[in-house]
Amino acid sequence: MFSSSFRVGIDSFRKSVGGSWRTLEQGLMDITQIKKIIRKWPAYRKFIENKGIRPEKLKDLSELPVVDKQFISSAIHMIPLCRVKNIIPSSGSTGDDFSFGLFGDMDIKKNFFTIDAIFRNRFHTACKKTLLVNMLPGAISLHSATVSVASVGVRTDAAISVIKSFGSCFDQLILVGEPLFMKRLIELGIEEAVPWKHIPLYIIIGGEWTPFSYGNYLEKTAGPQRVYSFMGMAELGLSYFYETGETILLRKLLSEDPLLRRALLGGTDFCPMVFEYDESEIYVETIGAPREPFQSIILTTADPDRALPLIRYRGGDKGKVLSRDEINRALELRGYWPVFSRGGSPVLAHFGRGKEASGVYPEKIKEVIFSSEDIPSTTTGNFRICKEEDCIVLKIQLKEDICPSSGLEEKY
Repeated sequence: MFSSSFRVGIDSFRKSVGGSWRTLEQGLMDITQIKKIIRKWPAYRKFIENKGIRPEKLKDLSELPVVDKQFISSAIHMIPLCRVKNIIPSSGSTGDDFSFGLFGDMDIKKNFFTIDAIFRNRFHTACKKTLLVNMLPGAISLHSATVSVASVGVRTDAAISVIKSFGSCFDQLILVGEPLFMKRLIELGIEEAVPWKHIPLYIIIGGEWTPFSYGNYLEKTAGPQRVYSFMGMAELGLSYFYETGETILLRKLLSEDPLLRRALLGGTDFCPMVFEYDESEIYVETIGAPREPFQSIILTTADPDRALPLIRYRGGDKGKVLSRDEINRALELRGYWPVFSRGGSPVLAHFGRGKEASGVYPEKIKEVIFSSEDIPSTTTGNFRICKEEDCIVLKIQLKEDICPSSGLEEKY
């Protein structure tokens, strides 16, 4: 997705947000911490006791059950509402039911300091006057002590107006939004004569799985080393998973070398997103099931003071946790230099939702759509895969001014 020359000052970031940075080799989730969370969460304690589990006897996280959105939907009604200051709904994309993230004062403050640390250390916002245009859906707000925030939501006309009116007043501009909205904004900016390549600009995306080729497409217009990704979820928070220079380089190699991808990840025909995360904040397991091609991502939060903790929560995403040593060994066997230093945070390969139609994954379709400049420039990026009679049909939404034609169909 992103230029391989992007390098995050991740060591500075770690120091600024604090916390103990551990790897999988250094130790698993502290069971004492889990017991503390259970003591402070009566609804969960009652839930596991009804399953015959005695919290005081726990020796390992794996002894606890995996929970899902249905459990979260019931658990939110057992949390004192006086603690809740912010409610964020999930996408609902794993079924008909939504679940929710509930956040208290301390959760909000912690998220504020984490995001501010990212801005200061990656984008130098403490010494550069910065305008951040927040184009995330309305339920998601961003605040910072070091940037000016313009919250425009999902209005491209409002975003273009803000950029034209205020962009030249600042040393740099940061755009935050979901991938397809950001694509539309950049393309509209070309029509509106916004000189993207001449603006000190950074683009942060999240909220949807994107292929490596997505960033390449945007950076042809916006300029190189401009597009970066963070990942979170409504129940968890916004910025728990993040790209670094190392993960971006690894993803580039994985996208170009199918044999390396097979050695590390198995037989998938598309390249996953690759993130690091702070294991002192979030512990990640990946658990497989018979005949399932991808493992499920299971999340446990480490902070006992969260309004809504997560203990072995399966939100629907698929992935695989990789150690730095196994990544470096696989790289060396393929003739590459090692990418990761020892002693850093774990790495998560993220495969999206793992949903498919007759073996065709939407992540692969996204990879193809953004594989050349001609194809993505004709479409909004939205599509559907469905069965019609005995065949699989791909329906792609074209832009308003693009008409279907045999030539266009041939390109697709």
